[in-house]
Amino acid sequence: MNIENKINHSLLLAVSLPLLILGGCAANESVKLSSETDFSTEQESSILNEQPTEIDELISVTPIEESINVVEPPEVADDASIEIMLVDNVKIKEPTPKPQKLIIGFSFDEANIDATYGEVLWQHAQYLKENENLILNISGHTDRSGARVYNEMLSQKRAEQVAKILMDFGALESQIKVTANASDQPLMGAIHNRQHRRVELDFQDPQIVSN
Repeated sequence: MNIENKINHSLLLAVSLPLLILGGCAANESVKLSSETDFSTEQESSILNEQPTEIDELISVTPIEESINVVEPPEVADDASIEIMLVDNVKIKEPTPKPQKLIIGFSFDEANIDATYGEVLWQHAQYLKENENLILNISGHTDRSGARVYNEMLSQKRAEQVAKILMDFGALESQIKVTANASDQPLMGAIHNRQHRRVELDFQDPQIVSN
């Protein structure tokens, strides 16, 4: 019996010893893994703890004014500056110079006015508008051909055509005096009949006209 017990005890030791050795190795590995796991966990915690600190520092360093767009209200101009601005924007209109005596020519037996006289007639109308105390005498004329009555009618028609254009340009009817002279006042120094077929425009003082 003693021999058997010894044998059994030896067998038990032979079987259990490797198991114990394996168990010890496993325990060591477990301890090693546990320590490594704890270390990595500590690293992650420290990183996570550091990130808010960096953000907090960034926020604390950045001034509030940089993140806010401040809109300044527009400056209100006073009455004096507004008046100066208005004066600068207003173009000072120069007075229309007094036109010289004008003679408008006509074709034979015609009362139509050539378009080339349009601009100069417009200047006459503007001058009348700027000087309402002036009177413009418009006198119609013909050459010597034809009957006296007919020439008087034709000279009247020519003068009225000119007056109509001036009033269309803004001149007052009260500033215009129309006369028909037929062939009674031939143009001095004229050589051809066409030079007598005319309308003359001449500004006169209202007192002279009334007399």
